[in-house]
Amino acid sequence: MNTKLTLSAAFGLLLTSFAAQSSSITFHDDLDIDSVNGVVVEFQREVDLVAGEQLIEVSYSDLFQDNADDSGHWVKSKPLYLKLDVAGTEKYHLELPELYSADDAKDFLQNPVLSLSIDGQAQDVTLLSQSQLFTLILLNK
Repeated sequence: MNTKLTLSAAFGLLLTSFAAQSSSITFHDDLDIDSVNGVVVEFQREVDLVAGEQLIEVSYSDLFQDNADDSGHWVKSKPLYLKLDVAGTEKYHLELPELYSADDAKDFLQNPVLSLSIDGQAQDVTLLSQSQLFTLILLNK
């Protein structure tokens, strides 16, 4: 019985150490990761990533109110894409610029540049529209 408990604990520790060594991505509350490499991701604020090239589909949505008596309106994006080359154990975070109004959000969606932090080091990245992604795929064949 003691051997089974020890083996079970060792196996659990091994799984935990593998999980701790994998890459993951977190993202701003107004962004949703819809899929990674075509695999649907639902209701997760942190997504594990495997090493290699990843295609991450995200969408943006936020509710803006112009004044106190306004019920507000949503600004939502069509699917946007981030190509990411994951090396191994990095922690990624996608952050939006400050968007104070619906006009700011609409301007952002015309040129969706975000901040991507990799282990705390930030760089700007531009998300691709579906047509830009298809063009990129066709040009690389």
